[in-house]
Formats: sequence, C-alpha cells, structure tokens
Amino acid sequence: MDWLGEAGLSAPEAVNTALTLPCGTSVLRLGQQEVLLTAPPGGSGARLRELRKAWHDSELAAKGYEAYRDEGWAWFVISGPAAPALMRRISMADLRPESLKPAHLAQTRALHLDAVVARFDRFGAVSYDIFIDIASAAFALDVLTETAAGTDAGFQLAALHPGQGTVRGRRDAPVSVGGARVDR
Repeated sequence: MDWLGEAGLSAPEAVNTALTLPCGTSVLRLGQQEVLLTAPPGGSGARLRELRKAWHDSELAAKGYEAYRDEGWAWFVISGPAAPALMRRISMADLRPESLKPAHLAQTRALHLDAVVARFDRFGAVSYDIFIDIASAAFALDVLTETAAGTDAGFQLAALHPGQGTVRGRRDAPVSVGGARVDR
C-alpha cells in the first residue's frame, strides 16, 4: 500500500471496495495489503504497464509483491438493465444493486467458481466485473452464455478488446462480459 501512495495513486480505504482513477485504472482492494489494478474495459493497458515498470524501478523498501495477473485472471463484464437478473442466476451471493453498491466488491463464488465480483456501473447501466482463474475461462464463458440464453433477455456475445469475448444483444440495453460486453 505504501508504494501506491509513493506513486501518487489513490487506494480504497476499506477492504472489498474499489475506485476508478482519473486515468480510468480501477483499484480493487482485496485485502489489507492487497489490491488489483485493472485497465478500463477495452483499454490498451498502457497505464498498467507504466505502473508495473514504476513498481519495479521503485527503491521503496516495503513495496509489496508483484502478482502479475495478466495471464492468471479471466475478466468478464456484465452490464445493462438485465445484469442483476443474470447475476442472480450465476451466483448464490446477494449481488442485487441494493446490496452490492457501486465501488464495492464481493469475494465469492460465481459461475461455479471462486470469483471476485466488483460493481462498476459502466455504459450507463448497472455493471459487474467478474474475475476468475483463467484456466476456467472457457468453462465460465460456456456457463455464462448458456445462462444468459435462458433469461430470454436477448444477451449476445461481443468483444470490447481484441481477442476477448462479450455477450451483446439489442442496442437499447448494454451488458458486458469479460473484456466483453453484453447488451440487452
């Protein structure tokens, strides 16, 4: 946490909360001394690469440990008016908008997997970012796609970033999935 301050970055004060910096980078506080930094969905990740280099170059004695997650996490974004209904189907945790407020997160189970679910309202709608182990990404996408199809809400898969999947539907209701966007 000291390094974040040295780098001029804000961090959420409480565990299981998040904030978005002016550059679009999100900071998710997973523990007393653990944060996850993410680029904006569809972003290039250039700012994260700069921060990673600054962390390596820092001479701060206690700067924490790097746990480079680019190849360790799969990231899905579910966004839109039907997002809360889809979340009820993929997690037993209470992730309703009135329970999981914007800028809060839950370390729970979703898509039959251990997951971090963060509430960031994106695309002008209720949105959830879901982080899971990348080794289970194909399985999770299958579960998500099948579950979304069962809602009759018109979810479709669409990409926010090259090579990443998203569920996309009718233009009137954005919904995103993992570097992906789901429109309803």
